[in-house]
Amino acid sequence: MRPQWDGWQRRVAKALKDERVRSGIAMAIQRYAKAHIAKSEGRGPDGRTSQLAPLQPISGEFWTKRKPREGTFPKATRERTVAVTTKRKDGSVKVTQRKVTEYLMAGESYRNGGQPLRDTGNLQRSITARARLAGPTRVEVTLAGALYGIFHELGFTTAGPNFIPLTRKGKREHATGANPNAEGLTRGKDFIMARDGVTVPKRPFLVPTNTEWGEIGRTIRLGIARVLKGRT
Repeated sequence: MRPQWDGWQRRVAKALKDERVRSGIAMAIQRYAKAHIAKSEGRGPDGRTSQLAPLQPISGEFWTKRKPREGTFPKATRERTVAVTTKRKDGSVKVTQRKVTEYLMAGESYRNGGQPLRDTGNLQRSITARARLAGPTRVEVTLAGALYGIFHELGFTTAGPNFIPLTRKGKREHATGANPNAEGLTRGKDFIMARDGVTVPKRPFLVPTNTEWGEIGRTIRLGIARVLKGRT
C-alpha cells in the first residue's frame, strides 16, 4: 500500500502546483462563506448549520413639536410655554409667551427587521479567497473582506459609551468622537448612546460546516483528477 500511497501523494503534489487547482479550492470555500451571509446562517458548535443570531430591535424616544402623521400615534403629549421673539419695524424686539404641544415619538432603527451580516450587502460583496501551497500536498486558504467581518465572526463587547445610529442620517453625518447634537442629530430619533457598551454575539460565517467540507473535498478530488488526466 505504501508505494501506491506515495504515488498518489506525488500526483496530488503535481496537481496542486497548478494555479487553477488552487484557485478552484479557494473559490469553493469563498462560495460557502458568501452563502452563509446570504442565508444568515453559519457553522454551529457541533459543526452543523445553524441560524445566525438575529439583529436585536433598537429604538429611542424623542420630543417634537411636529404633529404626528395620520395613523401615527405619540406615546405621550405635553404642553410647554415658550418665548417667541419678533422684531418690530422700528428695530425693537417683542417677546410673547405661547403654549405649544409637544409629542413623544418612538425612534426606530432603520436596521430593525434586517438580517445579520447581510442587510447592507457590503460584507458579502467584500469576501475574497486566496490559496497558496503550504507544503507538497497542503494548501492554505486565506479569506479576506471588510474588517468588521472578523469581529462578527468572533463576537465582541465594548466598554462604551457607543454612538448607535437609528437613521441613515445619523449613520451618514456622525463623525467618530464628535458631539452628535452639534451635528444636527436628534437623540432618540437619529441616534441613541449605549453608555455601558454593547455586546455583539458570535456569528460564525467563515468556516464551512462538516457537510460543506465534505462537498468541498469532493470538488477538490474531482478537480485534481481532471488536471491529472489533462482535462482542464
